[in-house]
Amino acid sequence: MILLSPYLLLFLLLLPALWWLVRAIPPHPRQQRFPSLILLRRLSPVRQDAARTPLWLLLLRMVALALLVLAFARPLHLPGQDQQTPQKLVLILDDDWAATPHWDDRRKNALALGEATLRSGGRVTLLLNTPEADGHMPRPFQPGDRTALQQFLAGLSPHTWPGDRQTLARQLQALAPDLHGATVIALSNGLAQPGDEALRAALQPAHRTEDVRWPRCDLIRLSIRQESQLTAQAETLPDCPEQTRRLLGMTLEKDGHFAVLADTPLPTGTWRTLPDPDHFDAFSLPSVSGPAGMVLLPGRMDQHRVGLLHINGDDTPLTGSGFYLTRALQAVIPYQEGTVDSLLPRHPDIIIATDGTLSDAGLSDILGWVRKGGILIRFAGPELARQSQQTMKDDDAALLPVPLLSGMRQLGGPMSWGSPQKLAPFPGDTPFAGLTIPEDATVSRQLLAQPTGDLSRHVWATLTDGTPLVTARQEGGGLIVFFHITPTADWSSLPLSGLFPQMMERLITRTPIMQTKTGTNHTTSDALAPWRVLTLDKTLVPPSPAIRPLPSTTEQPVDALHQAGFYGGAAQHHPLNLADHQPPMADEAALGPIRAAGQATPEQPLWPPLMLLALGLILLDLYLSLGRAGLFRMARNATLSLGAGLLIVTQLQAATTGQPASAPQAPVPPAALAIRLAHIQTGNADTDEAVQQGLEGLTHFLNQRSTTHLDSPVGVVPGQDDLAFYPLLYWPVIPGTHLDPAGKTALAHYLQHNGMILIDEMGAGSAMDGTDGQATRTALRQAMEGLPIPPLARLTDQHTLSHTFYLLHDFPGRIAGQPVYVARQGNNDDSETVSPVIIGNADWAHAWAIDQNGEHPFAVIPDGENQRTLAYRFGFNTIIYALTGNYKNDQRHYPEMLKRLRNGDDDSPDDADESEAP
Repeated sequence: MILLSPYLLLFLLLLPALWWLVRAIPPHPRQQRFPSLILLRRLSPVRQDAARTPLWLLLLRMVALALLVLAFARPLHLPGQDQQTPQKLVLILDDDWAATPHWDDRRKNALALGEATLRSGGRVTLLLNTPEADGHMPRPFQPGDRTALQQFLAGLSPHTWPGDRQTLARQLQALAPDLHGATVIALSNGLAQPGDEALRAALQPAHRTEDVRWPRCDLIRLSIRQESQLTAQAETLPDCPEQTRRLLGMTLEKDGHFAVLADTPLPTGTWRTLPDPDHFDAFSLPSVSGPAGMVLLPGRMDQHRVGLLHINGDDTPLTGSGFYLTRALQAVIPYQEGTVDSLLPRHPDIIIATDGTLSDAGLSDILGWVRKGGILIRFAGPELARQSQQTMKDDDAALLPVPLLSGMRQLGGPMSWGSPQKLAPFPGDTPFAGLTIPEDATVSRQLLAQPTGDLSRHVWATLTDGTPLVTARQEGGGLIVFFHITPTADWSSLPLSGLFPQMMERLITRTPIMQTKTGTNHTTSDALAPWRVLTLDKTLVPPSPAIRPLPSTTEQPVDALHQAGFYGGAAQHHPLNLADHQPPMADEAALGPIRAAGQATPEQPLWPPLMLLALGLILLDLYLSLGRAGLFRMARNATLSLGAGLLIVTQLQAATTGQPASAPQAPVPPAALAIRLAHIQTGNADTDEAVQQGLEGLTHFLNQRSTTHLDSPVGVVPGQDDLAFYPLLYWPVIPGTHLDPAGKTALAHYLQHNGMILIDEMGAGSAMDGTDGQATRTALRQAMEGLPIPPLARLTDQHTLSHTFYLLHDFPGRIAGQPVYVARQGNNDDSETVSPVIIGNADWAHAWAIDQNGEHPFAVIPDGENQRTLAYRFGFNTIIYALTGNYKNDQRHYPEMLKRLRNGDDDSPDDADESEAP
């Protein structure tokens, strides 16, 4: 163990002096004699105060201070080394994809080896074997101390591409003078790579070379082969025992993340057949990090936007040019139909055109779209057969993959010597590879391609006589695919077979990848731009600007400038995987004596645990000191006092209410917690719903225009519901309305205790009702029998109800001109009382009603919305009248009251007595 700051140990000499500082010595007690009172003798002290600090507490504080001093001295634990520490050390750290297993151990070993040399005063040089993301090799790093080396190693992470040992060898050659007498330790990944021999030759001047290796069989790389079938292999170094790993089939979601669709075991070292690749975007080994454990597949068809050009009549059953084509597409993928002008703004990836759907005006637009990366799939037809290559427009000729012969070739029939031809097996390098051709799929008519020297390079499917059936050619950044037959059954039976939907599915799925395999003159514009690259945690991220496009003419392996991921944009999804174009994995020859990993152990700093231990002792001292001071006892007593106080309050409350403290209280009805209107239910669903909507509308009107806040109205049944909570009851009376004895008793009790009822005959006998209203009036008389209804009089604009809030001269509802009746007053206007009953026939509920959208579902006649506003104002006045009574009637007395106040005239008995006093 060593100390990085040993001079701080001098503070330990101060511990004897701290003895006097940390112990608590109170003032010497002063003796005082008191009278011998029995009361004072019987007093017992609540707390004992020590005369001086106990020895155990003093030792605890001394230990805590000593630990703090040791922690600030920064002690280090140095593990024993089995070899002499070199003074000149060159570390070669592999940081490519093959170094991902045991990466943390690699960094720890590099740190331990470098620390030993730096601690002994030597010099360390660290080299990395992998280029950075911009393709440049990192420069050799020479740390000045342990902290610089630790920070540099902490910022490193393995890359997702192979290393470059050829460039590493050139860096070592530049360091040749420093290699003399130096010890080189290579922390290798154990994988043979190009440039191994050059690296070995560059290390010849070194005094000693050692090779640190980790278990070789932990290195695994996933490989996928896609030919007639999809096969996978978890590749390991030779002679490794077989292990079973999980293989996940994954699909790419719209947000760029992968979702697991399948989980299957995969033994290492053997090729195994996988499910249909059309359902997957990638396969992954979850136990292997980075691109080594994932293989990306070409994009699936549901990731491509497909458009279908159509013209009038092309979807005619059985004979339309798009009839069979639309049914084939419906079976495999969603698509959009439209014209050139409507499809191009939607940015489709693939456009399918039948004969005649490409108009002269849209040819140039389609051609420009194809050259920017679009894929055009065309079908032959009579119009193309009538055109010759000489008379065809330039844009139309450019939208054909190969030149065509004039006319149409007919096979079979009375005017032909031949017979319908069958389809030849599909070539292995086309999207149709592996599809089974039915025996009944024949072609009787076709458009022939002009024989050219490179015709065979553009053919994707042929007939048995060798004539092209499907041709393709790259145009700019896009692709043109042409069927030499129509998509109908008049030229071929192919649209009637199950092969036709399969061919369309393969075209939509794999055609973007075939763009790199067609065409003759590839330029730099044919390269596929990077779209997303894989990270160490197997997520797709946007590429850095340094990543270059993927050449389409060469088999480019993964490197720093061409990282594993998807190229060609979101529409193409051309994958580049780590195992592509790579030789089988092999062991790297040792650069020198192999040194087992883990022998070098980094230095262990001891000051963090010492600091934590010292802080723990300080907190313990604080806890014990507070306990000795009695603060915990005081807190406990305060808690008990608070609990006792709460118990006393609870008992007092129980004594006040006359109930035991533990007795449960009855639940409070919701109607008692808020003011709300109520209506008496009639039993008629339409009427009750309309009245509920009406009171909802009136409540909303009142809440918006006053400080009063009413909750939603409710329907009640007298005799069953408690009516005491509602200031106003709206009672719609219709034919058949009746009350049972319990209901009449409840309403009578409600009226006798200052309740108010607004009775509405709902427009009975009016023009809107269509009856004479006799049934409604009979039902009203029968329902009101036995109720304490006062004598009634017609409501006028002199009544308090007419000016409670709004000044009203008329009181319409849905119907205007109907009279309203209230309780009759005495001959003296000053004796006006609150009317418990308001009766009318204006159908106010339908005028107030609002639906869920806030609209008025019922019309009002004859004055429309102006009349509805007056109906709302009458309802507003009625609610205020029910809540406040006739306080508005007091305003007529204000002038007389003010006059008496000015004159000092008061008729109170006290004043009278006072004035008569002598």
